[in-house]
Amino acid sequence: MATLTSAYVAAGLLGAGFGFQGSVSPGPLQTIIISETLSHGVKSSWRAAVISPCSDPIALVVALFLVSNIPDAALAVIAFFGATLLMRFAWLQFKTTASDFDFQTKPRSSFWTIWATNVLNPNLWIFSFSINALQISSFYSDHGLGVAAVYLASFFISICFFNLSTACLVAKLKEVFNVKWLVRINRALGVFLLVVAFRFVYMGLVKIGAC
Repeated sequence: MATLTSAYVAAGLLGAGFGFQGSVSPGPLQTIIISETLSHGVKSSWRAAVISPCSDPIALVVALFLVSNIPDAALAVIAFFGATLLMRFAWLQFKTTASDFDFQTKPRSSFWTIWATNVLNPNLWIFSFSINALQISSFYSDHGLGVAAVYLASFFISICFFNLSTACLVAKLKEVFNVKWLVRINRALGVFLLVVAFRFVYMGLVKIGAC
C-alpha cells in the first residue's frame, strides 16, 4: 500500500514538474500568451494558456499507440507547417501599431489558430514521444491506470496554472509600460517567432536529410 501511495506522489510531482518545464520553456505558445495579454489582456490570452489539454492529447494518443516513433518525414511535414503558421504570426506582430493598444483594433487570435499552432509545434510531438508517452506507459505497467492518470492530470493542471500565471504577470507589467514600449515588445516577439520558424524549417530539413 505504501508503495502504491509513493507511486501516486511521485507521479503527481513528476507530472507537475514537467508541466512547469513545458510552461516556462520559450516557444510559440508562450509567445502567443504574452502577445495576446499585451494586446487584449488576460480575457484573451487565457485561451492560449489552457490550450494544452485540447491539443496535446493528439500527440499523446499517437505516441502511446504507435510501436515506434513516427517517421522522420512526418516530423518534417509537421515542422514545415508549423514554420508557416509561425511566420504568419510574426507578420501580424510586425504590423502592430500604437492604435492596436489604444483602441483594441488588433484582432484576437482565434481559438483554432492557437490550437493549430500548438498541434503543429514539432516540440510537442518530440516531447510526447520522448517523455510523456514513456512516463505514462511506465506508470501504467508498473502501478496501473490510476497512477498514470495522476501523472497526466498533474501535468495538464501544472502547465495550465503556470501559463495563466505568466499571463497575469504580463498583464501586471503592462501597466508600467507605455504604448510605444508595447509596440516594440510585440515586434520583438515577431522576431522571436521568425527565429523559431526558421529553426523549425531547419529541423524539417534535417529530418529529410537535406542538411
